[in-house]
Amino acid sequence: MKQPQFDLDLDVLRHNVRSWLGYLAGRELWAVVKSNAYGLGLLRVANACVEAGAQRLCVVDMSEALQLREAGIKIPIVHVWATPPGELEIAVKNDVIVTLEDLSNAKDLSRIAIRLGKIAVAHVAVETGTGWSGIPSNKGAAFADAVRALPGVRWEGAWTHIASREQMLSQLDLFYNAVDAMRASGLPVPMDHVAATAPTLWGVGGQAARIGIGLYGSHPGGPIRGLPVRTAVTLRATVLYAKQFEQATSLGYGGTSIAKAGECIVTLRLGYADGLPRSLAVGGQIKLQNERCPIVGAIGMNFTMIRVPYGVTVRPGDEALVLGDVDGIRLDEVAQRAGTIPHQLITSLSALSARPSV
Repeated sequence: MKQPQFDLDLDVLRHNVRSWLGYLAGRELWAVVKSNAYGLGLLRVANACVEAGAQRLCVVDMSEALQLREAGIKIPIVHVWATPPGELEIAVKNDVIVTLEDLSNAKDLSRIAIRLGKIAVAHVAVETGTGWSGIPSNKGAAFADAVRALPGVRWEGAWTHIASREQMLSQLDLFYNAVDAMRASGLPVPMDHVAATAPTLWGVGGQAARIGIGLYGSHPGGPIRGLPVRTAVTLRATVLYAKQFEQATSLGYGGTSIAKAGECIVTLRLGYADGLPRSLAVGGQIKLQNERCPIVGAIGMNFTMIRVPYGVTVRPGDEALVLGDVDGIRLDEVAQRAGTIPHQLITSLSALSARPSV
């Protein structure tokens, strides 16, 4: 029995990077490859992004920065999280740009850099409304006064996370007030990077944009003029059997759907154990024989049923397209129907990539 297949098209990924570069119009694109590139493979995604012109890479785990360096990737890598004290020396030795949020770590970084005979590059995280990390937004001047004279450190930039579109303007005010205060107190931080994929499309500026889910074709809010990205991932499932029912029949757990007499119902080898959200049982669509077929019945652990239009011939072994660069089943569309975000959809499905093929 052929298992579901979840694939990443690296050519489409490269196309998307180039599309984002065009849209950014001179601002740098920093490809976010955290969490094993959303589960899609750190090294292959990073290499494709670099080949297509991404100027930097962003990680959350230092171990991934080391993998990238060991693989021969030379471009700047930014640790977009407050770098733990125990990882500062590793970062300096491997030319990883660290993030700082307190004086103690800044002093440690300075000592390490002097001992190693290097200049450590650091960014300042500013807390503006997520609670994850950063100096308090009203402490910009105080932080700058405390660290600006530390030797061996080049203060390259500052950044924050945007929590939501509703909070964006207030967060930007807090962030730039902190940045202005740092600069006025003698800490240069010449570069600021605030925008991830969605905030970039909402109009947030800065010298760079940290693009993660957008690499795979997501563009929250609908198609954007000048940004011709495509869904770079595909999910395919095999038809196990097709049944034309002679009488009304309850479908799946809970009997939430009924097959009418004469209807053709197809069962696919795909379920929630494969990462398919159960919420797609309501409103979900799957492409089979070039027809959009609605999901019917509850999604099981290993099986999903769809209703096939009258007159369409389906045989066991046929392949259905569940997610791909096709109207109705693109990344943002499927995520929206599932009531989730494309980030979670991809990371849930990416476990399929690690399964051995039979």
